[in-house]
Amino acid sequence: MDCVSYIQGDDCLTGNNKYDFSPRHHCKLLISHSILLGGNHMNKKKLASALMTGVLTIALTGQALSAPIEYGEELKNAPQSTPYVTFTDLPQTYWAYNYIANMVQKKVIEGYVDNKFRPENTITRAEFATIIVKASGIKPAKVNYASFSDVPVSNWASPFVESVKDYMTGYRLANSQYNFNPDTPATREDITVAIVRLKGYDTRLANRAAVEPMFKDFESISESAKDYVAIAVKEGLVSGYPDETFRGQATITRAEASALLYRAFLYGNDNKGVGGQGGSSTTPTAPVTQPSTNPQPAPKTTTPTTTNQSQQPSQAAKFSVDTLVGGTGTGDVDGPVYQAKINQVDNMVVDKDDNVYVLDSSKKKIRKFNKSNGTLETFKTIDSQFNWEYSQEGKNVIHFDYTKFQPTRLAYNITSNKLYLMGITKSSDREYRYHRNIFEISPSVHSVVYKLNSIETSTSGWISDYSNFVAFSDPNTMFFKEIGFGDFIYKSSLDSHTSDVIASRNDKTGVDLSGVAEGIITETDIFTFGTGNNTLSKVHLFPRQVETIKTIGNIEFDTISTNKGKFYISSGTTIYELTTDGKLTTFIDGKDLTYNDGIPIKKISQLSFDSQGNIIVYDDENKAIRRINL
Repeated sequence: MDCVSYIQGDDCLTGNNKYDFSPRHHCKLLISHSILLGGNHMNKKKLASALMTGVLTIALTGQALSAPIEYGEELKNAPQSTPYVTFTDLPQTYWAYNYIANMVQKKVIEGYVDNKFRPENTITRAEFATIIVKASGIKPAKVNYASFSDVPVSNWASPFVESVKDYMTGYRLANSQYNFNPDTPATREDITVAIVRLKGYDTRLANRAAVEPMFKDFESISESAKDYVAIAVKEGLVSGYPDETFRGQATITRAEASALLYRAFLYGNDNKGVGGQGGSSTTPTAPVTQPSTNPQPAPKTTTPTTTNQSQQPSQAAKFSVDTLVGGTGTGDVDGPVYQAKINQVDNMVVDKDDNVYVLDSSKKKIRKFNKSNGTLETFKTIDSQFNWEYSQEGKNVIHFDYTKFQPTRLAYNITSNKLYLMGITKSSDREYRYHRNIFEISPSVHSVVYKLNSIETSTSGWISDYSNFVAFSDPNTMFFKEIGFGDFIYKSSLDSHTSDVIASRNDKTGVDLSGVAEGIITETDIFTFGTGNNTLSKVHLFPRQVETIKTIGNIEFDTISTNKGKFYISSGTTIYELTTDGKLTTFIDGKDLTYNDGIPIKKISQLSFDSQGNIIVYDDENKAIRRINL
C-alpha cells in the first residue's frame, strides 16, 4: 500500500479564494522557476535538458553525496502513468500536466467550477495547507477551537490549517494576536519547511556549510529556515534556480505545488511514514523527530515516568519554540489560546494527556490549558469546597476555613492520574499558628490529612515556601519535604492517611533544600536537589544516612523538574541535565532556541515534560506557556 491510499476527502481549491501560510521560522523550497515558466512543453524539455548538464556535487559531513544534486531535479521523474484530465487551460503539452493529472486523480487538488485549472495562479498559505494535508495522508483535524485569530472555526480552511499548525506556524502581531495569514501567498520557504517537517527529517543533522555555496542568496533565507533548506537539498526534495539562487521569499504556483508534492510524497520509496505508510518513521506527531542515538539508561527507580521518548543533550542542536497559550499581556482571562491571558504562575504540572495545570496563588485558583480544545480555563477556585474539619480519634474537632487557606504547590501523580494541591491554613485560635494541608483536587476535592502539624512564627504573614519537593512512587505513596516546619521528609500513605518521617534535621538525616527543589525516589534512596544551595544529596532509607554527592558552583539556577530519573534545571533559557551520580551536562543551550512566533524567552520560570518528551515551560516575561520541541 502506498501513501496515496491515505488521501482523504475533497480539495477546497475552488473559486478565487486565496489563503496563505507564512512561517518565517521554518521554510525552504528550491524549484527551478525557469522550468516552471510559461511556454510549450517542448521548450520546457529543452531548457530542462540544458539545465541538467550543470551538475553540482555537494560535500556533506565531510563526504560526497551518493548522487550529485542537479538544479531542477525535483521536477524530474514525472509520473509514467498519466490519467486524462480535461481542463480547458491545461493542454497535455504543458510541462506539469502529468503531475497535475495524478494529483487531481488522487483528489489532492482540483480545478475551478469553470473547468479551468489555472496552473500559473499563485497558491496561498491556506490552499497549500489543504493540499499538503491530502498529499501526505493526514486526516483533517476535527476543529473545536481556532488557534489563529484570522482563521475562525467557520472558515473553510480551518480543519486543514489546524492539521498543519505544527508544520506551518503563524505570526504573533504587535497587538498580541496570533495570525495565520491564510490569504498571503505561500513562499518557497514555507513549503520547504512544511515538507521537511511532515516527512520527519531531523534538522539536527543538517549541514548548512555543505549547501551554502550552492546559492548566492543563501544569507537571504530566513535564519530559522536554513537547516530545513539544507535537509531538503540533501534528500533531493528540492534543488534550485539555474542562476544559483534559492529565492526563499518567492511565491509558488499551483503547477509547481503539484509537482513538488508529487515528488515529496508520491514518488519513490522515501515516504518517511507520512500518513501512516511505509518508511522508517512514525506518523508525524511532532515537528522534529528524535535522533537515533541511544541514551544511557537511567538509574533504577520506582518514580513513574512522564514521557515515552528518550532524552538527549542538545549538542548544538536547534530547537523550535511554540507558544501554547498566553503571550497576549498580563491578565486573568479564560478562553481560546489567541485571547487568553495569564496573571501569574507559581507552580506548573503536566498530566499524561498533556493538559497543563498552573497555580496562581495570588488569585487562589488553579487554571488549566486544555489540550483537547485549546482553551485556557479556570479548573478550581479556592472556595467553600476547600473547607474541612479535622479530629484526632474523634476528639477536638478543628474547623478550617478556606478563606484562611494559602495554596503553595501543585503535584501530579501519573500512576493514578490524580492532581494534588498543597498549602497552609492560618489557625483561627492563634494569630501566628499555621497548619499543613494537602487536598486531592482531581477527580474530586477532598482533604488528605496524614498528621496535623502546626507551626508558630514570631511574625504575621504567610509561610510561602511550605513544601518544595513532592514525588510519588506508586498510586498510594507520596514523598514530600516540608520546610519552615523543621526540615522533614515524609513518606505518606494516601489510602491509610498515615505518614512517617524518613529524614529529619533533628536526627542529622535532614537535607537542606532551600530554594526550588525536587526529588527522585528509588527503591533504596531519595535523591534531592535544591536551587538554593545547588547541592545534590542522597538520603539512604535503611539505615537512614545523608550523603552529599555534588555541589555546583558558579551557576544561578531558576527552576527545576525531574524526568525519567534525572533532574532538569534551568538558568535563563539554558536547561541542564543532572544525573543522580552528579554528572551535569547542557541539555539545551538557550542560544540554540528558535522561536516560531518570533518572541524570545528571557528566563524559564517553570518547566515540565509532556508525553512526547517535549519541554513545557512558563515564560513569565511574556506571560506565556510555551513548548520547546524536541
